Amino acid sequence: MKAKTYARAVALAGLGILLVMANLYGFPSGWFDIKYITFFFLMLISELFVVQLDNARFSMEFGTVYAAGFIFGLIPAALMKALSAFFSQLYMKWAEESLPKEVDKVFFNVGQYMLSFFGGTIFFMGLKKIGYPEIISLLSGIFAYFFINNILIETYIFLENGRLALRKSFETIMVDFGTYIISVPSGILTVWLYSIHGFNYSIMGFIPYFLLMYVFKMYMSLIATNRELTALYDVAAILNSALNIEEVIKRVFDSAKSIAPWDTICLFLYRKGCLEPVMYEGFTSDLIRDFRIKPGEGITGRALVNKRGEIVSYKKDSRCLKVPGLPAETKSVMSVPLVGNKGIVGALTLTSNRKNAYSAKNLKIMSILANQAAVAISNARLFDKTSHLAATDGLTGLYNHRYIYHQLDQMASRVRTCGGTFSLILIDIDHFKSYNDSYGHLMGDKVLRKLAQIIKQNVRNGDIVGRYGGEEFAIILPDTPGSEACAIAERIRKAVENTEFAVTEEGKKIFVTVSAGVASCPDDALTVKELVNKADQALLFGAKKKGRNRVVEFKRL
Repeated sequence: MKAKTYARAVALAGLGILLVMANLYGFPSGWFDIKYITFFFLMLISELFVVQLDNARFSMEFGTVYAAGFIFGLIPAALMKALSAFFSQLYMKWAEESLPKEVDKVFFNVGQYMLSFFGGTIFFMGLKKIGYPEIISLLSGIFAYFFINNILIETYIFLENGRLALRKSFETIMVDFGTYIISVPSGILTVWLYSIHGFNYSIMGFIPYFLLMYVFKMYMSLIATNRELTALYDVAAILNSALNIEEVIKRVFDSAKSIAPWDTICLFLYRKGCLEPVMYEGFTSDLIRDFRIKPGEGITGRALVNKRGEIVSYKKDSRCLKVPGLPAETKSVMSVPLVGNKGIVGALTLTSNRKNAYSAKNLKIMSILANQAAVAISNARLFDKTSHLAATDGLTGLYNHRYIYHQLDQMASRVRTCGGTFSLILIDIDHFKSYNDSYGHLMGDKVLRKLAQIIKQNVRNGDIVGRYGGEEFAIILPDTPGSEACAIAERIRKAVENTEFAVTEEGKKIFVTVSAGVASCPDDALTVKELVNKADQALLFGAKKKGRNRVVEFKRL
């Protein structure tokens, strides 16, 4: 079923039950009495006077519906609710400039309110009639109203988006539940004042409501300010931390999420002349992962070129790109560039399904965060690059002797404390000195670089390859027993034997062979010193002594 079809069905069902119930119970006389009109306007104000909580709205409308039901009766309360819902929804859609396209939503909201209202009322009256205490019947009726209301709305959202957003649904329901906790006492106070002092005094029951909403708005403003300051502090703290790039990106992303409302959020990094999504949430599909934006393209690319953030209306701005996975109901976009001292770093883009969701304050705070984030990411990239250079061999690009020993220490310690196994392969080029003597050290360096490539091509993801020293290489194989390590070493040996390494100026093709020794922990040794020594023995007294160009495992010496 399509969302529009469902919306119309709910609207017809809600209005239909209103007409049926009105026909059964009839309308009271004096419908245009000042009391009805006054209460109707109070109900209308309660619909419009809401507190925005990110992507949810905190409203007190149920308190007025509850009070109207006990003061005026079932049908007048229902009719006032239907009219107040209709006119308030009409006004909000008109203010968002979405009325022509979302008129179905207006009638859907009226219909779902009627179904919720009469469903809760029937539940209350039914329980009361069969003898349940009034308080239990009343609470059950309120819960039925709440349950029906949320089921109808979540079903519509599911049909409209084509997916079930459990996280956002849960958050919205919790906000709605909080509304009931506060609005029900307000309705009870209004009914109590009416029963004791009459209608004029009952209106005073709404005074705490308006005061509470005002205080709550102030409170939410303080919460938002605190979140903004916390987010800026968190990103600033990264500047003084030696974190890797993944940690920095995660913390920047989490900080950005807390600054402004969003339905989708994406952090881009600038790589190879394009903005590439590296972390995102809220999209309807993962196709965004392969999406790229060039500088100047769309709002995000334009913000990058202009080096300043922008807020636009997605429906109106023709520069907006069709981003895969972006919700169809997107109305607002905010994008800020991440530009450091050394150039473009990336961009942050947020979207919302609400019109005018972002303010100049949101843009200013997000821009400050983006500036700090650009420095933090640049520092992390430099730190990663420096760390990589410190751990790698300049000639082959493999890990160096120091890094290999560090990894061996960690793995041996893990095996001793947690169990498991790992193996070490030591590989040495046969007769390498003669190659250097015959063809020169430049040719020798070429052979070393080529061998490094072959080894990397013949190991698995997660295996650690390093240049142990001179013409000797080391491979650490996590969670691998000696027999499997021997098979990998043999694969490397055959690949080396069948590969042409270089051609001399005279046209002579150069081939080399390698020998390998294998030892494993804990089968052969429990310490790094013992493990290296036994792998070395397998290499020297096994492979080398027995004729070279072969693989020998220590336990088979």
